[in-house]
Amino acid sequence: MKKKPADNGIATMEINKSIPVPLYYQLIQVLLDSIKSGKLSPGDAIPTENELQEAYGVSRTTIRKAISELVHENVLETRRPKGVFVCKPRASEIANGVLTSFTEEFIRMGYKPGMKLLKIALVPANNLIADQLGVAEGDPLHYICRLRLLNDEPVCISHVYIPSVYLAHVFESDFSENGPMQSLYNVLEKRHGIRPSRAVESVSAILLCKEEAGLLNLQQRLPAILRARQVYDADNRLVLYDKAILRYTYKTTLVR
Repeated sequence: MKKKPADNGIATMEINKSIPVPLYYQLIQVLLDSIKSGKLSPGDAIPTENELQEAYGVSRTTIRKAISELVHENVLETRRPKGVFVCKPRASEIANGVLTSFTEEFIRMGYKPGMKLLKIALVPANNLIADQLGVAEGDPLHYICRLRLLNDEPVCISHVYIPSVYLAHVFESDFSENGPMQSLYNVLEKRHGIRPSRAVESVSAILLCKEEAGLLNLQQRLPAILRARQVYDADNRLVLYDKAILRYTYKTTLVR
């Protein structure tokens, strides 16, 4: 028997318990139809579990499975304790073989990039970072941690390590939260004479820890992209190692 949905402001589709289609999948289609039709817009909260249960006559387990699937597909996002919301369209960075900064890339694509400086410190290289930079364990490194924003939304956490042999000092005043000098590459070139020229990078998947999820306004243990980048200057010196946790889509262009 079909369950007629109540007037809950979303789709007019019905949940049909007599057909061999899982109920959670039918509910997914209801929510997707609501988003596609514009009844739910990016940033809108979806109905609560109680409202969905009353409207469609399905269990909380079914509702949670449907929502979980859409969260993992980046259609919905959970913001505790506020509820579940329709995701805003995700930005995409396109790797086309040209080394550009975050700021340059996203200004070119029409976004308004921003930056929050979380930490600057002089730290000793641990064995993992030392291997990436080709320095000795314990060598002094400048550590720069920044939260990157697009249109005021947090999308990236950047952890940068620079050997002090190449960079005598770096200060908070070197950076601005907006404009060209939010770019580390601009800061290095214009204020310290270091011009990033090429990079070698790798991309892998991680699960967000509590602190990372909090900074990116996401749930803990959601998957994210980890991009590790070794940057060389015009003299082919390995001057920078950047570990960036990305909330946006990372695309690569391949030609045969």
